[in-house]
Amino acid sequence: MSESIKATVRLKKQEAIELKDKAYALTRKAIMSGKHIVHTESDIVHFAIENTLKNIDINEDGQLVLKPDNKKNA
Repeated sequence: MSESIKATVRLKKQEAIELKDKAYALTRKAIMSGKHIVHTESDIVHFAIENTLKNIDINEDGQLVLKPDNKKNA
């Protein structure tokens, strides 16, 4: 794949809010458990891409769907 890919993704307003809230909640949880780790929005996005991309497929109507994670059933 030789063509370059866009380095930015435009989020919907609600997605950005939810992502910010999740980053805050995870950072707070880490700090409350004695770990001084800051989880940024980009940390969460990279983690989600790395761990869920393989489970994205299409259904019979051509719409995006998440396939079940086979590791959970093993």
